[in-house]
Amino acid sequence: MSFCWWCLCIYCLWLKVSVAKGDSWNLEVPHSVVGLEGSCVVIPCLFSYPGPDRKASDLTGIWFTDSNEIVYHTTTSKISTNFQHRTSLLGDLRHRNCSLKIRPLQHTDSGPFTFRIEIEDFDKYSFAKNKVSITVKDTPEPPTLSVEERIKSGKKVTTTCTFLHSCPSDPPNLTWSHQGKVSSQSTQQTKGQWKVTSSLSFTPSKRDHDKLLSCTAVFPGGKKVSSITTLNVTYPPVSVEVISSSSVQEGDSVELNCSSDSNPAAYAYRWFTERGTLVSEGRTYTLKSVKRHTEPLYCTAINTEGQASSTPIQLNVVYPPEIKVGSSCTSEISTVTCLCMVDSHPASDIKWWTSDPSKVLNSSNTERHGSLTIVTLQGALDSNTVHCHASNSQGKSTMTLRVPHNGKLVYTAVAVSLFLVVVTGLTVWMVKRSCVSSRTEEPVTHTKTEENVASQPGSERECKAYSTYADSQNVYGNMRLEEDQCSDTYEVTDGDAVYANM
Repeated sequence: MSFCWWCLCIYCLWLKVSVAKGDSWNLEVPHSVVGLEGSCVVIPCLFSYPGPDRKASDLTGIWFTDSNEIVYHTTTSKISTNFQHRTSLLGDLRHRNCSLKIRPLQHTDSGPFTFRIEIEDFDKYSFAKNKVSITVKDTPEPPTLSVEERIKSGKKVTTTCTFLHSCPSDPPNLTWSHQGKVSSQSTQQTKGQWKVTSSLSFTPSKRDHDKLLSCTAVFPGGKKVSSITTLNVTYPPVSVEVISSSSVQEGDSVELNCSSDSNPAAYAYRWFTERGTLVSEGRTYTLKSVKRHTEPLYCTAINTEGQASSTPIQLNVVYPPEIKVGSSCTSEISTVTCLCMVDSHPASDIKWWTSDPSKVLNSSNTERHGSLTIVTLQGALDSNTVHCHASNSQGKSTMTLRVPHNGKLVYTAVAVSLFLVVVTGLTVWMVKRSCVSSRTEEPVTHTKTEENVASQPGSERECKAYSTYADSQNVYGNMRLEEDQCSDTYEVTDGDAVYANM
């Protein structure tokens, strides 16, 4: 009898063990996980047990080491000193989730660790064949930063930064070095790892070219890691300008260079006059025998993204002063006004003097119109000439101007004219009187002989002599004798006509 009871007990025990080892007691955990020292690590864990769900108070979850050191216990007072305040269950045992969180992770927390479930008034089970080890790292793995090899200026682009971590409850904080719209998503991986993918969307500009783009992950505990790349932004030419020497002498040659900022670099350059006439191609343009008034020039740079032009530049052509032929002096009464017009670059220093260069006369006014300088000298001048002297860094020039004294000339001319009028009048009167006297002494008509003509005071020869004299004085014209006055008969039709229109 006693033997049969013993056999029955052994059978029941075997049956119970068989149930415990059956499919109803299962645990899903990774064989190992990776964690960062100073951060946190989570061991994902799901378990199952036979029978219906139990209330929380009936369930006791325990994690322990091979040395039976309690890593976690539902009753926190039973947790080993080494793990006090560092472990917790992320899962809910009622939902058969036994995930363990350790924070902060230490180098000694390598495991292996075993989970045990105790169900009040039912059973207890240790999943000894499902142990989990932890690989503790000193530094995190750098994130993977992905961006297109070439991004176009003005066109929206999206870059991604991906990194792994082992603490889904406290994921690392990720930041970007560039402004833009950020979005993130997290997916669970194997070995207790989670992958976070952060996306940054922005519109690059020319300023972003060769700029560093980085994403940085800061893990719980303060450790951080970054990944950096250099942006390659393509854009059309900008900042196009003509580079040349600061100045060039008239008649010399000058080399002009077209400078631009673009990516990729410009493959073609063209040179134009301000009016749009194409004059050359190539980055460098050599202008020979430069003239003082050369038309402004500009260049155009072209690359695969577009083209742009510089602003036209006016060459700084330097040349010595040239006093223009329009320079002169005028006079009104007693005031002389002299103008000296000088074309030069740079502007000239202009001086006046009469006979002594050391006695410089003060200019009355100076005007500048581009390269032309007009200097005025005004006042009373006793000299018949005045000198205009212009000089700059390129040379000098002097012109002598005649000074007309118009006031004195007018007075003199008037006096001389009056004198000539008086002399002429007296002469005519004397001739007239002579002719009249001769006619009263002789017959009105008679045959002329050469002797008579020569002997008479009012003879034809004498009249012809007067006529010649009168013609020579015709400067003061409108002074004449009537034809009849010295006719063949020497008749005078109207004695008063001698002074007519004088």
